[in-house]
Amino acid sequence: MSKLTQALEEIISWLRLNYPEAISELRQGLRNKQIEEITKDFPFVLPKEVYELYQFCDGNIRLGNYDLIMNPLELALEVSNSWEWAKKNPSLDSHILTIFHGDGHDVYYVICDQQEKDLSPIWSAWASHGCDASIYASSLTNLILTVAECYREGAYYTQFDEEGDLEIGTNLETFEKIFQKYNPEQIDAWREIWKD
Repeated sequence: MSKLTQALEEIISWLRLNYPEAISELRQGLRNKQIEEITKDFPFVLPKEVYELYQFCDGNIRLGNYDLIMNPLELALEVSNSWEWAKKNPSLDSHILTIFHGDGHDVYYVICDQQEKDLSPIWSAWASHGCDASIYASSLTNLILTVAECYREGAYYTQFDEEGDLEIGTNLETFEKIFQKYNPEQIDAWREIWKD
């Protein structure tokens, strides 16, 4: 079992036990043939770790308190093709894949190439930051490893909001240390988003 799949299983187990509504609409993973059929008109090749992610599940999972929500593959392609920011950047148009979205218009995506890669950085564009894109995590695998360790080490925990609804809370100090462990070169981008 790969690190990515192991971390995803750990996240699902934690959520199932502590915050089941985050996975209430979790979709079953796709087979390779299904992924190939869905992406047949996509002009670039998906990184291997993206294949693995969609083989594990086809979206609708909320990964953290900041509502890092995984898009189903068909929706990821649809959103990628209609995303206005990408259309203004011809070098990105038609070969980004928006794997996750967050609150508002925040998106997280990989840039796909003509040749298959094992890993791909996760880029983000935040509406609250003028849609300037930057590398958010060094790879999809490292982002998922970060999330899994945040649950394991208590950086993410359940709490009740003001209305009495259960939600995921964050210990930013612990989250920062874990994020830096897996994504040391992206820590300044993390701090800009979470601490500024």
